[in-house]
Amino acid sequence: MKIGDMVVRAYAYRAFIPGIIVDEEINIIKPDYGEEENFEPYEDRNFIVQWSDGSQSKEMDMELDFLEDALNDHIKFAEEYGEKDEE
Repeated sequence: MKIGDMVVRAYAYRAFIPGIIVDEEINIIKPDYGEEENFEPYEDRNFIVQWSDGSQSKEMDMELDFLEDALNDHIKFAEEYGEKDEE
């Protein structure tokens, strides 16, 4: 994911609110003094998302889905489990 991508929250199924990634925060998490041998540094990546309802939040990448993928999943689900046309 990158700045400019359209996303939705991966964990909010009732509220389908699209947003756009407007910023990215990357922090390198390093071991505390004395824990170097048991701790491998890693990158913590968060995205600032401007939601279409006017709110803004910081989200981890695993909390977001691409909007296009979520829409395709919704369409597929509706085709498989949606109401059938009765003739």
